[in-house]
Amino acid sequence: MMYRMIAKFVAMKYVELPLSADDFALDKNVALEKIQQTQPDIIFLAYPNNPTGNHWERETIEAIIQAAPGLVILDEAYEPFAADSFLNDLEQFPNLLVMRTLSKLGMAGLRLGYLVGSSAWINELDKIRLPYNINSLTQASVSFALKHHSIFKEQAEIIKADRQTLSDNLREIPSIKVFPSNANFILFRTEKDKAGEIHQQLKDAGILIKKLDGSHPMLKDCLRVTVGTKEENKQFLSSIRQQAVRIHIS
Repeated sequence: MMYRMIAKFVAMKYVELPLSADDFALDKNVALEKIQQTQPDIIFLAYPNNPTGNHWERETIEAIIQAAPGLVILDEAYEPFAADSFLNDLEQFPNLLVMRTLSKLGMAGLRLGYLVGSSAWINELDKIRLPYNINSLTQASVSFALKHHSIFKEQAEIIKADRQTLSDNLREIPSIKVFPSNANFILFRTEKDKAGEIHQQLKDAGILIKKLDGSHPMLKDCLRVTVGTKEENKQFLSSIRQQAVRIHIS
C-alpha cells in the first residue's frame, strides 16, 4: 500500500504483482511475464513481505532481478528476524539495492533507515539527498546501538524462538490457519467472518493485535499478532483459545 502511495505522489504508474491466494507466494512466471509486459523502471519487493511476513523463493527473486530492465529494490525491514537476505549478493547484481531500517530493532522513534548498493547508484542518489537529513541525536543513538549490536542480535534471536513457539501453539487451535513468518509477527486466518468479532473481544480483554480483514480481499478473515514477551504471548494464547472455542460452540 505504501509503494502505491509513493508512486502516486511522484506521478509514476503503479503495477502490482499478484500473489497466490492460498499462501501469498510470488509466482515466478507471472512476475517475469509482468516485467516483460510493463518494462518497469523500478521494482520494489518487501523481503520478508509485509503484512504477510513470508519469504518468497530466492530463485524467484533472482530471476526478477535478472529480468528487470531497471532497478530492483528489496525492502529488508524485517531482516533481523528473517532466514535470508540479499545484502551479500549486491556485487552479483549491479541493479539491486537493499533497504533496511532500525525500526524493527526497537528504535522506531529514530525514523532511520539505510540503503546499500553499488557505489555508482549510491553516488547518483546522494545528489538528490536532502541536506541535514539525519539529526545529531539520531546519529548519537545509532552510534550507541552499533556498539551494542550483539545485544540487539540476541534479542532478535529470542523473538525468533518465541515466534516459533507462538506459531506452534496457534496451529493447535483447529479454527485458525497460521501462515509461515520471517518477521516479528504472525499472520493467521480465523473462521469465516469471525475476524472482527475476535479482534474486538481481544481488545476488550486488553490485548491489541492488528485487524487486516477488510484491508485487502486476499486478507479476508486475517488477523496479525506481534511476538511479545513470553507473558504477553501466554495471555494472548489463553484469550484467543477462549474466543475460538466460544465461537465454534455458538
